[in-house]
Amino acid sequence: MDRSPGESNAVSAPAFLNPAGGVRYHLRAFRYGAKLWQPFRWALGEWLLGWEPPERTLVLLGPSGGYCLQPFLFERFERVVCLEPDPVARFVFQRRLSRAPLERRPVLELVAEDHLLEDPERLLRLLERLGESAVLFSNVLGQLRVLLGVTEREAPELVRVHAAVARAIEGRSWVSFHDRLSGELRLDFAQPLVADGRLSDAEVLEHLYAQPGETDPAPLGLTDHLTAGLFPSELPHAYFAWELEPGLFHAIEAVRAVRATPEPAST
Repeated sequence: MDRSPGESNAVSAPAFLNPAGGVRYHLRAFRYGAKLWQPFRWALGEWLLGWEPPERTLVLLGPSGGYCLQPFLFERFERVVCLEPDPVARFVFQRRLSRAPLERRPVLELVAEDHLLEDPERLLRLLERLGESAVLFSNVLGQLRVLLGVTEREAPELVRVHAAVARAIEGRSWVSFHDRLSGELRLDFAQPLVADGRLSDAEVLEHLYAQPGETDPAPLGLTDHLTAGLFPSELPHAYFAWELEPGLFHAIEAVRAVRATPEPAST
């Protein structure tokens, strides 16, 4: 899912027309996915391979057509529950997964109903019904700003979703990659850049954009996607460069955790 800075909210619009994805995103994927997106896709795929959850069920939120996900990621799961409201995206994702040369193919369940925006507690109820399951937030949490039509981290709608996400990941494996900043300023770093914890805005500007002395993204024309505080800042974070279309750059932040499993009893 994606958007360009300045687009307005359209939660009530059909899913395939929403401003955080929809038809425009599918057209971008068709035009730029094979070449312009490839460095980001491969770097992200390698990083995701390092996430090895013990759960055999995966709940996948907002993958759109799965353009940024390497299909071999799903070989480690027996069941994938895909939450995606866009009917075109569901069709594309199912087709890509069915055609991928996988050694093991998970059972795929496609869910159209929203589990994040209007009733984020619905995600909690779904996870409770599924039992042991890992969660992958597929470039969706950075789009809450436009999907909810908010501009501040303190907006009640955003706070409610963030609280539901925090509860959803308790006691389970999870991973998220999401927009941190976006704009026309070119990213300039070797990806992935892995840090011991979440980088501050000043550190992001220094290490990802090569803007010495700048500490505030706003004067540089960058959009903050309001993802601060979503996940524990002390966890290692990875950063990726995604040129969505010529001249439009997204700094992608990624973080992951694996559910602790008890040590086997000694004999």
